[in-house]
Amino acid sequence: MKHILSISYTQDSKSFDEVVEILGEEYRITQYATNFNFELSKNLIYKYDGLCDVIALSGLPPNIRYHGGFFAHPQVEKLKAIPRESVIVDGSVVKNIYLPYALRQLHRKMPKLFPKKNVSFYAGALQYPIIELFEEWENNVLMADPYFLTKLPFVLKGRGKLDKFIKFSTPIFRRMKIKKTLLSEFKDGELSAEFLKEFYESSTFVGNQATVRLINHEHLKGKTLVLDHVSDDLKQHLLDLGVSKIVAGLPKLVNIPNFNFPILEALIQCRNGDNSIVSENDVMRVIEEFNLECAVYEGQKSKNEIDKFAFIIHPLSSKMLFKHPALKFLKPISGTVEPILEEVMAGVPGFLYGKINNVKSDSTGKVVEGLIYSVAATPKKLVEGDVDKIYRQLIKICDDASKAGAKIIGLGAYTKIVGDAGITVENMSPIPLTTGNSLSACATLWAAKYALEKMGFVKRKNKIYQGKVCIIGATGSIGAVSAKVLAAKWKDLVLVAPRGYKLLELKQEILEIFPDANIEVSTNADAVCEDIDLFITTTSSRGKKILDIERVKPGAVICDVSRPFDIKVEDALKRPDVMVIASGEVQLPGNVEMKVDLGLEGNIVYACLAETALLALNETFESFTLGRNINYQNVVEIDRMAKEHGVKLSSIMGHSGFITDEEFKLCREHAVKELEKRKA
Repeated sequence: MKHILSISYTQDSKSFDEVVEILGEEYRITQYATNFNFELSKNLIYKYDGLCDVIALSGLPPNIRYHGGFFAHPQVEKLKAIPRESVIVDGSVVKNIYLPYALRQLHRKMPKLFPKKNVSFYAGALQYPIIELFEEWENNVLMADPYFLTKLPFVLKGRGKLDKFIKFSTPIFRRMKIKKTLLSEFKDGELSAEFLKEFYESSTFVGNQATVRLINHEHLKGKTLVLDHVSDDLKQHLLDLGVSKIVAGLPKLVNIPNFNFPILEALIQCRNGDNSIVSENDVMRVIEEFNLECAVYEGQKSKNEIDKFAFIIHPLSSKMLFKHPALKFLKPISGTVEPILEEVMAGVPGFLYGKINNVKSDSTGKVVEGLIYSVAATPKKLVEGDVDKIYRQLIKICDDASKAGAKIIGLGAYTKIVGDAGITVENMSPIPLTTGNSLSACATLWAAKYALEKMGFVKRKNKIYQGKVCIIGATGSIGAVSAKVLAAKWKDLVLVAPRGYKLLELKQEILEIFPDANIEVSTNADAVCEDIDLFITTTSSRGKKILDIERVKPGAVICDVSRPFDIKVEDALKRPDVMVIASGEVQLPGNVEMKVDLGLEGNIVYACLAETALLALNETFESFTLGRNINYQNVVEIDRMAKEHGVKLSSIMGHSGFITDEEFKLCREHAVKELEKRKA
């Protein structure tokens, strides 16, 4: 049985002697906690040299490589030079390869965990290999090396400043003994606190377990802490204290009190079966063999803690600009000033418009609140404007929302159409972003089903509607995913969009999912509209005529998802026998307090806003819907979330407000009469 001696230099109560099984073999691990006692550590190495296979040193400063130099502490070098028979390791070979790799993998899974934040390193010199990562992810990196190592109350910003500090301080460090009393404890109330204010205000802190054990932890409440590894007792202490999230680079592979990089390197050394130094290839093989990855531990939230979401809206027409309290006085002369005002307001920075409070899940009781921001640009200005300028407006709002505590933000109406439909903004946002189109697609289908059943003309057989459904704007994000859902529920599906090649691509995608679907495609809605039972219109036509309503058959339902509407009020009034509904508005759960005018009533909101709130209720803080394609599975998942938390379709709305049961009844009567006329 291989025997490993572990010397934990900075600890005072973690000594043990145990046999463990790992990497398919049994090993004896003997650990001594020497509490900064250099002589004791030295004597233990002398004693066990030749009696154990590998000696693992932990808690001591690593060899520091920096731009233009290299530093190894003399005391560490003396300890490493003692053994004549046993191999001695400090874990640096494993750590320098594995930790950057593991953090990169975590970043791929959780891309909003680290970027664009203030990140504080207690000692950047001890974490040099990963500083580059955090800078690469566009963080503002602050390093307290001068304070931690020499008690000088200032911080360093960037690796360049750290390199100069290490180079300047090397002669001093060579003469300094490694003592606990020389290190700063980061206690509240110290004179240095004011000088380190920016350091303490970071959202993320980075250290290693050995150093973090030596400092005060009060400033970590509500923060994210990144460690090289974490023992069970330290983890529990930090979570009990109120640390929001702990990222431990090295998962616990062995059930011992202080499993760390030096012990893992010692295990790999034993596995090699010779005295050759552990190589990078050895480390990479172990990473792949055991699928090593960071461990993430979430803190328990306070019962009174309320998560926030944010949402961005804009006026749907230039006339809506006069609804703003500061502009109401211009309403009497709106005809004169409207064009000028629309131009001027397009350049106004985004601002906090209002709040939505007490959104409460039906199933979990979780409460969230919304911060509603607005840009003042109309659809015309958003579509015609400078895309980069609009991006900057939206990104600035994302930054403001993050600082205000929002954990996710949604784009409303035309802000999610601009440019690449949210992708660029999401890449630059410090918090996840969603366009809300997954729930918008759901709400469309909820409303369509409700209206069809109210009208009662289309029958179902084996859960399939025995009629024709037509999607106008089928190749758009909502149109395409609606078509995929409806293909399984209707006998015949008609797809309409201006580009034929996109229609053929969509048809093929649907047939791959539902091979038996009967699908017709057309670039002209009027050419296929006469026998359609249900229309879903989801275009970006900005009021241009997309359908001759005079050719639509009596009793048909038109579900108009577009904003502004595809079907004009005057056209809808021409056909009292056709039901035109406006889809997209849903009801939030809870005794919702609306402290913002969305142009809707009560706790009714747009579906894209509701998706953002729903993701917050479900604690799914991720960029759920982005770009011009909506994932079919995401629609299924958001539908499940809505049922669980109580987000549901509000009363059906038309151009002029709510549609009553009486109006449905009257429309049906007109349709019956018109159908009888056509039969005669």
